[in-house]
Amino acid sequence: MQLSERRRRAWMARLAVACACSAIPFSGTAQQTVPFENGTPIAPAGFEPQPIPAEPIEYDTAEVMRIRVVPVARGLANPWSLAFLPDGTMLVTEKEGRLRIIRHDVLDPKPVPGVPTVRVQGRSGLMDVLLHPQFAANHFIYFSYLKPVGAERQAALTVARGRFEGSAITDLTDIFSCGAGVSGPSRLAWGRDGKLYVTTPSGGSGSGSQDPNSYSGKVLRVNDDGTVPQDNPFVGRAGYKPEIYTLGHRNSLGLAAHPVTGAMWQSEMGPNGGDEINILKPGANYGWPIVSLGRSYPGPWQSQTFSKEGIEWPARQ
Repeated sequence: MQLSERRRRAWMARLAVACACSAIPFSGTAQQTVPFENGTPIAPAGFEPQPIPAEPIEYDTAEVMRIRVVPVARGLANPWSLAFLPDGTMLVTEKEGRLRIIRHDVLDPKPVPGVPTVRVQGRSGLMDVLLHPQFAANHFIYFSYLKPVGAERQAALTVARGRFEGSAITDLTDIFSCGAGVSGPSRLAWGRDGKLYVTTPSGGSGSGSQDPNSYSGKVLRVNDDGTVPQDNPFVGRAGYKPEIYTLGHRNSLGLAAHPVTGAMWQSEMGPNGGDEINILKPGANYGWPIVSLGRSYPGPWQSQTFSKEGIEWPARQ
């Protein structure tokens, strides 16, 4: 089935953003000498910044293909998400709370006014930006962000909706909030059903991901105004948040509707090699922290018993 150029670009852009969040240049060899001090290994200080050259770059991959990377714009600070306007102009969020515009491969030096006020914590602040499917008619634009709450640097993962007509965000309104204590990375995506899907982060021990009365570690499904669809899998069930579509997630760094099947695909950051690609099914449990394909940070393997009753396997080749 052939995809329209706009749909193909949107799918590839969201996939690229998800991949870019975890891609780190590495120039070392397979055998590294680990430094020790008083018998304790010293953690590496990190990777040196790798400037992007002006010319296109090609990379080999583990598959039989090469990736060609072409710089489009420079001067962004911690970009998190992007969205294409109907004319091809790009909107890009910066974690620190700025929305930027790239027109004809040129970054506008002035941020777009009117975005939500954010609390920056770790990798999170102003996160996803998403246009309404009928943006050309209603000019609705959506953000996921960390909303400052309380006096002790608390934050609440929140979804806001406003209007964008080319120069500023207006009529900005919060349409959904997880409440204080649920704060971290989030993705937004439209389903083929016209519903808005929202990922929420896990936290602490991860126990909230298995708690149906918590928004932590879930994928939520809401109407375009933030209300609850009555055909959600747990509507009317005691002890369950009605917005929940799936549960048992760690931290989601990518979310997109497959352009052919319409299924929702989610990329999940696991601990130490436990990253997953999940094809979401309504009401399904994807296991965190009961099971994982990775190791805990001290080193031992997590339980890998995905065959446990009621747990969905991640996508496999």
